[in-house]
Amino acid sequence: MSPLLTHTTTRAGETSSLERKAPEIYARLISLMRLSGRTGHGIYNEATLYHDGETRQVSWTSSTVDARLRRGDVVTVRAGRAKTRVGEMTPVQRIVRVDQAVAVVNPFALIPPTWLDDREIVRAAAMLWGQMERPLQHLVNAVLWDGARFYRYVTGPASTAEYPAPAGGGFRRAVACAEEARLLADGLPKVARGVLIAAALLHEAGKADDFRLSADGSGLILSERGRWIGYRQTLLEWLAVARTEVIVPDGLYHRLVHVLLATHRASELPPTIEAAILNVARNLADGLKSNHADRWR
Repeated sequence: MSPLLTHTTTRAGETSSLERKAPEIYARLISLMRLSGRTGHGIYNEATLYHDGETRQVSWTSSTVDARLRRGDVVTVRAGRAKTRVGEMTPVQRIVRVDQAVAVVNPFALIPPTWLDDREIVRAAAMLWGQMERPLQHLVNAVLWDGARFYRYVTGPASTAEYPAPAGGGFRRAVACAEEARLLADGLPKVARGVLIAAALLHEAGKADDFRLSADGSGLILSERGRWIGYRQTLLEWLAVARTEVIVPDGLYHRLVHVLLATHRASELPPTIEAAILNVARNLADGLKSNHADRWR
């Protein structure tokens, strides 16, 4: 259970966990509804938020529409003055979009069940994120911070062949690959385990922009970016932008990029233990998918 947002059963007159811990909460914005204010002035807002196992509905009023808020965003909650809940709705002062990646926020703890109902995979991803060094955590967060991109990363397929298919084929494969890589590295000396985990989680993340539904709705096809640029270059672009937003030592960053490149271009680049492990882990993850297809549904 999250230390930031502990689930409580709240009765009228009691203070909810959202109100007590509001300054510390980072949550995923799942849904947002805006209506005219009850007096005919301003905006009445209702939102559904998710954080580490708890879904909560909040409401607030504003003078104008905050057009920056979008479903999938990471937000913080500003507590309201009201100390009671109205039914299932918790009054708050407002919610605020978090524009820049926050190093201490585990993004996988903010994956709601409405995105992916396989909570075992989600918990495994959150655990893997926790085993990386803080600069790598921050870098991974910066790559995946955009809510729409993160949604596609979590729910998207691994290939155009996966249609129709359960959500999250690519994400399941990434997590399985990272788990296999972690096990393979266990006990081996001089392995940059954080770099290995980050590379496994990200090595096909660019596929989030690779696919789109065909015009007739019969299946998936490559997007323009997927066709002309491809997921590998897309990821390198994301990493380059993310590096300008966070502080990560050159050694960690360069090693991570090398592993990502060497995984696909082993004959062109000097081999490293991390790239070799990741290649084996990818094959093992593919075998796991083939032998346990029901686990990937």
